[in-house]
Amino acid sequence: MSRINLTEDQKRAVLARSSSFLVSAAAGSGKTRVLTERLMSYITDENDPKDIDSFLIITYTRAAAAELRGRILDELSRLSALEPENRRLRRQSSLCYRAQIGTIHSFCTSILREFCHEAGLTPDFRVGDEDKCAELREKALEKVLDEAYEHIDSDSNFASLADSVGAGRDDSRLVSAILDLHEKMQSHPYPEKWATLQLSSLDVSGFADASETIWGREIMKSAEKTAAFWLGRLEETWNFLNSSPSENAPIISAYGESLCVTMDAMRFFLRALDSGWDCARNALPIPFPRFKPLKNYAFEDRKAAVSAVRAACKESMKKFDSLFDAPSEKLLSDLASTVPSMRALIKLTLDFDRTYSNEKRRLNILDFSDLEHIAVRLLCDPETGMPTETALLISKRYTEIMVDEYQDVNAVQDLIFRCISKDGNNIFMVGDVKQSIYRFRLADPSI
Repeated sequence: MSRINLTEDQKRAVLARSSSFLVSAAAGSGKTRVLTERLMSYITDENDPKDIDSFLIITYTRAAAAELRGRILDELSRLSALEPENRRLRRQSSLCYRAQIGTIHSFCTSILREFCHEAGLTPDFRVGDEDKCAELREKALEKVLDEAYEHIDSDSNFASLADSVGAGRDDSRLVSAILDLHEKMQSHPYPEKWATLQLSSLDVSGFADASETIWGREIMKSAEKTAAFWLGRLEETWNFLNSSPSENAPIISAYGESLCVTMDAMRFFLRALDSGWDCARNALPIPFPRFKPLKNYAFEDRKAAVSAVRAACKESMKKFDSLFDAPSEKLLSDLASTVPSMRALIKLTLDFDRTYSNEKRRLNILDFSDLEHIAVRLLCDPETGMPTETALLISKRYTEIMVDEYQDVNAVQDLIFRCISKDGNNIFMVGDVKQSIYRFRLADPSI
């Protein structure tokens, strides 16, 4: 099947079946090659060969899709040259040109045209170019802000927002805030539902501690995870030194007291996190007493390793000082004072979204975000989160859904893939979280 020598892990990724798989590996390790080899393994299977057009293959850009199609055609040509009498292989080359190898947006466009009636669209809808969509956004924003200023005397929430974010010679900061929030909303499968949830979370009047808010909970959870990780690293280092006490006596004598002070403080901080924001704040900063001098130590590599772990831990713990810089009472007071402005910002953003959508509908235009969200409405039941009948129909077409650069998908795209899969059991994903470069486009590597 393959003209390259695959490692054992690559072979497993190529040949594994009957489940979904995520292949996570570093840059240059052959992830895309593995995807291609896996596709070839299906096509050339002696017992149950599959046609190439029974696969949905998704890449992040059109250029990457064209390159991948080229790779597949090259491999098919190579195999056909080895077996010139194999009519089935020659047929795969023809099928490759109509196989669904493209971006998530090209896939969404195709199914929305096919099921336009169910999606509430006309079959001749256009995907607007960025310049046209930017023009419509600007027009919609101007209309929404004009209406808001007309009623500023009776809308205290908007007045508060205009006095804070909108203060200055123009509305550029307010415009940026609306556009930024609108863009973040689009990374959620149901933007209006998400925005409504944010509105309900703004009321902090019943909270006694900052850790009770959704923001406080996230910060506390992240702090616990980070502190536990670095405490574990220090404990591993300390246990290693004590595994050979006579050999490491000089470094234990010089560094041990400082390490123990730091580890005790981190344990105290972790316990304090369970008691609330102010208790955690009072347990900071984590002390890192200066190491005693250590000269002419026989194991310089151990000395450097201990110093490196401690330095990295210290750098990470410093961030807690700014995260927990204010007491609960002040934080809750500050949050309460921003509620009117935040309510106005969310309302303005929702008004802008509706106005912008109306402008696009008038011109029969969809933008990339529309393609994804209308596809979600077509494929997923919002009440149950289960695939619709249309999604189940589409899912029968695909032997497997293959997604390259999976670290660059967002929650909307991930939901689409799962709805058109066979109970989530035929998705093959390749990627590397360290290569995620599209967070500005709302990619979510944590998926």
